[in-house]
Amino acid sequence: MLRRISFLSCFRLLHHMCTTTSPFPSPALHIPLHSHCTKSTNINHEIQSHSNKTQFLNFMRNQCKSGKLKSIDEALNFFHTMAKMNPLPSVIDFTLLLGFIVKMKHYTTAISLVKEMHSSLGIKPDTFILNVVINSLCHLKLVAFGFSVLGTMLKLGLEPSVVTFTILINGLCVKGDVGRAVELVDHVEKTGYRSDVKTYGVLINGLCKMGKTSEAVGWLRKMEERNWNPNVVVYSTVMDGLCKDGLVSEALGLCLEMSGKGIKPNLVTYTCLIQGLCNFGRWKEAGSLLDEMMKMGVMPDLQSLNILVDVLCKEGKIMQAKSVIGFMILVGEVPDVFTYNSLIDRYCLQNQMDEATRVFELMVSRGCLPDIVAYTSLIHGWCKIKNINKAMHLLDEMIKVGFTPDVVTWTTLIGGFCQVGRPLAAKELFLNMHKYGQVPNLQTCAIILDGLCKSQLLSEALSLFHAMEKSNLDLNIVIYSIILDGMCSAGKLNTALELFSCLPAKGLQINVYAYTIMINGFAKQGLLDKAEDLLSNMEENGCMPDSCTYNVFVQGLVAEREIARSIKYLTMMRDKGFSVDATTTEMIINYLSTNQGDNELREFLFPK
Repeated sequence: MLRRISFLSCFRLLHHMCTTTSPFPSPALHIPLHSHCTKSTNINHEIQSHSNKTQFLNFMRNQCKSGKLKSIDEALNFFHTMAKMNPLPSVIDFTLLLGFIVKMKHYTTAISLVKEMHSSLGIKPDTFILNVVINSLCHLKLVAFGFSVLGTMLKLGLEPSVVTFTILINGLCVKGDVGRAVELVDHVEKTGYRSDVKTYGVLINGLCKMGKTSEAVGWLRKMEERNWNPNVVVYSTVMDGLCKDGLVSEALGLCLEMSGKGIKPNLVTYTCLIQGLCNFGRWKEAGSLLDEMMKMGVMPDLQSLNILVDVLCKEGKIMQAKSVIGFMILVGEVPDVFTYNSLIDRYCLQNQMDEATRVFELMVSRGCLPDIVAYTSLIHGWCKIKNINKAMHLLDEMIKVGFTPDVVTWTTLIGGFCQVGRPLAAKELFLNMHKYGQVPNLQTCAIILDGLCKSQLLSEALSLFHAMEKSNLDLNIVIYSIILDGMCSAGKLNTALELFSCLPAKGLQINVYAYTIMINGFAKQGLLDKAEDLLSNMEENGCMPDSCTYNVFVQGLVAEREIARSIKYLTMMRDKGFSVDATTTEMIINYLSTNQGDNELREFLFPK
């Protein structure tokens, strides 16, 4: 009785998690049955041969437990055959079949069949059956309805099991609501109900996925304090979280701790540790771990080796990456598109287009079909070395073989055309993206606007910019800074200042880059007082000038022979730890070459 009160108390506390008070929430359970609940007369021949009820049920149990049951139609045939038996099979048999249907990810079907069992067959739901419903609802991301079914369970006088709460905790974690998942575990335990290893494992996994690794470690330690034995899955989950947080040494320490308890690392354990080590350039340790892994009888799979290849390529270590691919083939793994893409991308970044093309052709010759990533990498490589014709040839080829260029492909090509001084051709590509179902992103917009502005095509840039403002694109400070720079370069300082002044009203935080553009614009036009006002204004607004800001202002001062003010700001720069850049230095030297007597400025630049 006390436990019943505890459960009701628990449910009332957690009831705020639900959005409905209906015991059987209609949106989830009133699902049209259609063909799933139409009694099939087409019963599988193998089932027909089992005239004896016991033999049939044994056959059904074996099919479910062995995983031989493959199709939903076969599962439904089993269900409808069982539904016609007199007397009906036990609830345990129905639950076994329903559980398998859930494993097949036919969640709405499982819920529909539970409803049919209740309404047509008169089978009263028990904890096991309602757990199936809760599990299905949670997989459908209808966790609130899952809590409503928990309420139904309590009202029917049924006790939720540890499985019930574990399912709900997992549902909350999958939704990203790990805070409430933690609350649920805490409260369930306070009511006297015991969690288990699986409950904690689910919670730890949820915490790690949300980046709350330190909390996950805390729950792992709670498991150990209770003398529960966390398994390799739980430990590996925490290690993966630690590696993603950059705490690779801590992850390695946890692995040693786990091994000391007699729990052997598995492929997942080694894979996350190797990736963590590679991400931080600890290649020797990664290699040693790979050796240890094989000595322990754990053979690396294609995924783990691809991780090594990819990280090595990203670090520019192509020879080592090729060695891993050689090892991959040696252990019987066949390089796939991800393997080849890593090599292609690295060669393209290093401008080694002949090598990149050779790898691409090798991939095709070995029967490995290239994907959009492979094509886009090659397009980027050709654009990078300004061979726009080859890039366009690849675009045509990828469309012919059935690939639709994505926003990354288009952005790469648009950048390529801008790079070779063809911004109007880039604009045409930009406007044609929608024909292929692609919407430009902010990076695409920034590249085309920058290309037009740098080619002194401000009117073209402004036309596109105003169209972007009218669209649903949420333009950021980078986009506005590009336009400000274009306006300043075109001498339209008043228009630029007007737009600059409107930025806070648009909800944008003016950053050091935007301020520097405006200061540079005024300084180049000799409007030094306005530039200085902006410099003071930015500090008052909490935006601190950087080295570039001071340098462009000093350049304006030197150009206007404002030497005293130049020295003032050069001193300020030095005090703040900023360096004089090459352009400023060159301007000062040029000034000194014609003004030999300016010793103060000379001594500043060339101290004795």
